[in-house]
Amino acid sequence: MRLPFVTEERLPSGAVRYRFRRGKVKVTLKGDPGSREFLEHYASLRDGVPVPKSSAIKGSVEWLVGLYLKDLEQRVATNLASPLTLKGHRHHLARLVEEYGQKDAAMPRSAVIKLHDKLMATPGAADNLLKAISALYKWGIQREHVDCDNPTRDVKRNRVKTDGFAPWSADDFGQFLDFHKPGSMARRTLILAMSTTARRGDLCRLGRQNEFIRDGRVWLRWKQAKAPHGIVEMPMPAGLVKELRGSGNMTYILNGYGAPFTAAGLGNKFRDWAVNAGLHGRSLHGVRKGLSAILTSGGATSGEIDVLLGHEMGSSETRIYIRAAERALLAEQVVDRLEKIIPGTGK
Repeated sequence: MRLPFVTEERLPSGAVRYRFRRGKVKVTLKGDPGSREFLEHYASLRDGVPVPKSSAIKGSVEWLVGLYLKDLEQRVATNLASPLTLKGHRHHLARLVEEYGQKDAAMPRSAVIKLHDKLMATPGAADNLLKAISALYKWGIQREHVDCDNPTRDVKRNRVKTDGFAPWSADDFGQFLDFHKPGSMARRTLILAMSTTARRGDLCRLGRQNEFIRDGRVWLRWKQAKAPHGIVEMPMPAGLVKELRGSGNMTYILNGYGAPFTAAGLGNKFRDWAVNAGLHGRSLHGVRKGLSAILTSGGATSGEIDVLLGHEMGSSETRIYIRAAERALLAEQVVDRLEKIIPGTGK
C-alpha cells in the first residue's frame, strides 16, 4: 500500500512506524496500515479535518480493548513489550470486538467459551485468542477498569501437542552450505544464524553498527526485540568474519532489492533457500534448536546454552534441550546393552 506523504521508519527497537509528512506537518500514524484507525487518521491529516471520535461505549468490550491496546502501544514504544505481542493481540482482540464489542466489559465466562468453541477448527488460533483475552482482563482488573473476575479463568485450552520446529542436524547444515556457495546471501544468513543463534527479528537488523572490539577480537552487541529484551554480546567466530569480509553494507543480510528484510520476510526467504538445497520443513528457529541439541550432546553446559540462545540464566527452555540430549545418550547406551543379549547382533 502506497499513500502520498506516508513514509516507513524502523525504530532502534525493531518496531516500524509510519509517518505522515507534508509541509510542517509531521505525525506518526495510529494503528496498523490498512486498519480503520490508520486510514481515518491518514484521511484526517490529508484533508485537514479532525480525527473521527471512537464510537466505543464507555464500559464496553470495545472500549476496554481500545484502552488496553493504547497502553500496549506505549509499552512497545519504550521497549517494555514486543511489537509481535502488540501485533498478535490486535489481531485476536479484533475477533473479540467483532463478536461482543458493544457488550458490557464484565463478560461472563460462558461468552468466552462460546467464542473459543466457535474457533475449534483452528485450535491454535482459539488458544491464542484466550491468551489475548486473559492479558486484556488481567490488565483491566489491575487498573480497575472492570469489576469482574477474569472470564478466561478455568477455560480449558486445546493445547495441541506438536513437535514444533524441526531441529537441524549436522548433515542438514553441511547440505545447505554445500548447495549455497560462498558469496551467496543464503550462505551468509545461515553462518550468521549459526554464529549468533539470534532470533530472526534480531538477525535481520544485525550489521556493522553492532560490532565492537574487545581485547583485540571483534564482538557483536545487540538488544533483543523479544523477551527478555536483554543486551546480547558475543564474539564473532573466524568463519563469520571471513564470510562478511568485503561487505560494504551496514546491514549484513539484504533482500533482492538491496534493503534489509523484515522478520517475516527473512523467515519466508530462508525456508525457500532450504527447500532449494533439498531441505524441506527447515526454518531459522530450527537452526537454534539444532545447534542447541548438537552442542549439548557434545558436552555444552546449560549455562553455555543459555548464553548462546540469549535466554535468562537457568531458563526452563534450555533445560528441555539438556534433558532431550541426555535421553538420546541414555537411549544409545541402553540399546548398546540390548545388542549384547539379542541374538544375531554379532556383539
